Amino acid sequence: MMATQATQLNVFDGDAHVGTIRDTDPISFEYTPEWLNFADRYPVATIALQGGRNDSPAVHAFFENLLPEGDLRDALAMEQKVSSVFSLLRAVAGDNIGNLVLLPAGELPQAPKYMPTSWEEIAKVFAGLAPEGGSDRAGHRISVSGAQRKTTISLTETGGPQWPIGTAPSLYLVKPDIKSLDGVWSSAANETIVMRAAKHCGLEVAEVFYEPVTKSCVVKRLDRTLSASRIKRLVQYDFCQLSSTRSDKKYEHEGGPGIKSCIDIIKKNSARPAPDLKRFFEWLFFNLMVGNNDSHAKNLSLYQLAGDGNRLTPHYDLMCTRLYPGLSKEFALRVGDKTMPGEIGSEQVSALAAELGMKSSYLTDIADSVYKRLLPAMEKAIDELMPAFGPSEITLAKRLSLKVTTIAQSFHQRMTEMEN
Repeated sequence: MMATQATQLNVFDGDAHVGTIRDTDPISFEYTPEWLNFADRYPVATIALQGGRNDSPAVHAFFENLLPEGDLRDALAMEQKVSSVFSLLRAVAGDNIGNLVLLPAGELPQAPKYMPTSWEEIAKVFAGLAPEGGSDRAGHRISVSGAQRKTTISLTETGGPQWPIGTAPSLYLVKPDIKSLDGVWSSAANETIVMRAAKHCGLEVAEVFYEPVTKSCVVKRLDRTLSASRIKRLVQYDFCQLSSTRSDKKYEHEGGPGIKSCIDIIKKNSARPAPDLKRFFEWLFFNLMVGNNDSHAKNLSLYQLAGDGNRLTPHYDLMCTRLYPGLSKEFALRVGDKTMPGEIGSEQVSALAAELGMKSSYLTDIADSVYKRLLPAMEKAIDELMPAFGPSEITLAKRLSLKVTTIAQSFHQRMTEMEN
């Protein structure tokens, strides 16, 4: 029994046993006969819905993309004394992005339980002064993808935070200031402002608020809904999972999905591709104008909404990376033949339109619409967040406003100079 538990993880959607992951090289996955005969069965991302053991790149990419990335994964590997994708999944995968729960062989999904905590306690956790959830939370497994440290919580009806117990679903991500990158400061305020600005600009985005005790951007999860006081998991796949791309290849210059590939993913998978394509281009131009160079394929996802099929999720992970001199100066996606933001203008957008078989006026009209709304949206976002900010965050907000104004105006000028 111990050997079986060490080499298998069972995958559940609610109480339904979807399949089994095995500790092979590479990892393999097999749907259960029950799932294959289930009336409401569906394939997990791009993993073919068929019997037998599958060790294709689609399997590795899907499950590997559930894990934290970069230095966080390295630290987790050292802490757990494991290194393989399977071992890391066994150690932390439980409350994952999306609807699936991974459990060791022999364990079954349990009714969700939560333990009250406080923002002060969460701040101590981030500062390394307290264990995450304490001993009562032993066995809780969080596997939230990304390179930034974060934790998961739920909230009571009065707004107090709660730790999920075991594999109980969380409703919020708590993202404190990034400490691991030199020169990056008040990143939580940065993200909160830019996310709120995107909302006021008319983009669909995740709900966020700034939490001053933990100095965190708190994000309502897109892959969760609240119904009758119960949190329900939604099917959600990012564009790396939908293109069988490992997370360490998420950037286009490393082989990850570029704009054309992202467009193809939307056309192939969205139940309403036309509005979702427009939203994709709003996201693209918004990122260029706010200076978010970290706009890679894992920051795009599709999810399943009841009665609406697969749709592009509201946007997330928006911030001005160009405010920090030490971060990459290249845009994550190639526009025309350029990746340096200062070299992207009407010529490159026209070339992109031709590459995609679209009218350039369609893209330029979207870019112009975003520009006209952006600067008032930034001002509104900053004004409404100022009461929650301390001195560092206030300084960040002022510098961010000037930076985004400069970037957006420069981009707008490059977009109009060729037209004139």
